[in-house]
Amino acid sequence: MSSQEHLRTYRHLLREINRQFTQANGNRAWASQLRLQWRSSATNGQSQQLTAAKNVLSYLANSRKYKELLAEFNPKMSEGDRIKKTANRVGLETPNTFS
Repeated sequence: MSSQEHLRTYRHLLREINRQFTQANGNRAWASQLRLQWRSSATNGQSQQLTAAKNVLSYLANSRKYKELLAEFNPKMSEGDRIKKTANRVGLETPNTFS
């Protein structure tokens, strides 16, 4: 495995951690922990750790995309709106309620 691949994976991981954790709540602990882990594994040069880092990167990126899609296509709504939309989807109408 080339050093460019190691560096590219590190940069992508750092970017994804900054998107999900650092920007969301201002906590730099995840990024600093990644730097420490990466520097300690860079001296060992283990390809297994690079594979694990790629798996973590894939998980983080896909979980972020899942959250974005869930927010876009499944917006939060009240219980009444959810029931009304579900009924409309199958061709029914909900009765009008008076309070």
